[in-house]
Amino acid sequence: METTRLKTFAIGVHGQSPEKPAASKMDVGTRKWPNVIVVLAILMWGMTISVASADIGWNPSRTWVFAVGILQWKHPDIYDSFPDAMPNRADRRLIAALKATGIPDDQIVFLSDERATLAAIRREYRAQLDRTQEGDLLIFYFAGHGTRNRKTRDTYFANYDAGDDYASHWPVKEIFDMLESRFHGAQAILMADCCHSGAMYDETMKRREDLSCACLTSAYSHNTSTASWTFTESLLRGFQGSPLVDADADGDVEIREVALYAEQNMAFLEEQKAMFAASDDFDPTLVVADTHGKPQTGLGRHVEVEWEETWYPAQIIAIRGAESLVHYVDFEASWDEWVGPERIRNPRFKKIPRGAHVKVWWSQDENWYRGTVLASQFGLHKIHYDGYSREWDEWVPSSSVEKVDE
Repeated sequence: METTRLKTFAIGVHGQSPEKPAASKMDVGTRKWPNVIVVLAILMWGMTISVASADIGWNPSRTWVFAVGILQWKHPDIYDSFPDAMPNRADRRLIAALKATGIPDDQIVFLSDERATLAAIRREYRAQLDRTQEGDLLIFYFAGHGTRNRKTRDTYFANYDAGDDYASHWPVKEIFDMLESRFHGAQAILMADCCHSGAMYDETMKRREDLSCACLTSAYSHNTSTASWTFTESLLRGFQGSPLVDADADGDVEIREVALYAEQNMAFLEEQKAMFAASDDFDPTLVVADTHGKPQTGLGRHVEVEWEETWYPAQIIAIRGAESLVHYVDFEASWDEWVGPERIRNPRFKKIPRGAHVKVWWSQDENWYRGTVLASQFGLHKIHYDGYSREWDEWVPSSSVEKVDE
């Protein structure tokens, strides 16, 4: 560790929470499971969902899927399991949606929980890549825990049998090394829903001239991630052709629209920065699904709702005439209520300009840390901390940032 400052944000619907103390030297992120699954299910009301059809920009019969979803681990003292997320797993529903497009069963590999050992992952991933042929598409997906070695700046995904040293983990770099050396197809779509998943974004940017791929991740490489299914649910809607994802309402869902939809959901619902990158020869307008019908105007909209003279972030989950049923972010479903337009307004994000000097609140030790704003988007700010290396740069919510006099 370059410094004695032990600081990592786990930014999500529960606010900022420190990561779980690791049983070893590893930087292990924590994730929590709120009620977002219920909210997203309610949002299915009032719209028509379709799966991909002949109008899409990829051929399901020439598509290969390699997916890993882990919610429980062999060493629970190192990695917390997610029992609350087991009954309605979005990772399995995403794989089912991809299968429904027409991808043959024998071209889909999905390793979950105890089946996802490091040896099995490496063996099956290698075998899947070796089977691909010229012109094929690979869809890669990972959900679970991620960890980052701040000294070496290497990131790892936690396989089922990951232990107390990095050698027992699956390196993100290896995913790309194998893709470069063994993939015979044309393009890949890489997706990850875990702490430090943005390391895949970083690798995509490094290899943008060598690989043809698009990358969507739930978090920036330096940030931990929440454990709701918000990101995976966003991917699921995109591949199912939800009209909510179709930003330009042209009847087609492009990969960049899936990324935008995920970014907006993660920023508003989780106060977390999702990432998207496309290599030089990957067309971000690739159509992943077509849509049928349109949602009710305003359904799924992120808003602020007035309650007792205070404005709370919320999402519209149903519409009845002039009234909207809203779900408040970070509140139980029992707080959902019907409200009129006089109590609803568009979100008002605090935007601090690039280069501004700020202080950032960290709740674990109840201290302010000074830094500089590097970028801002959707109410989030990327911060470089005074006196710390770039490895500590991270995205934080506006509520934690205050501008200071220079």
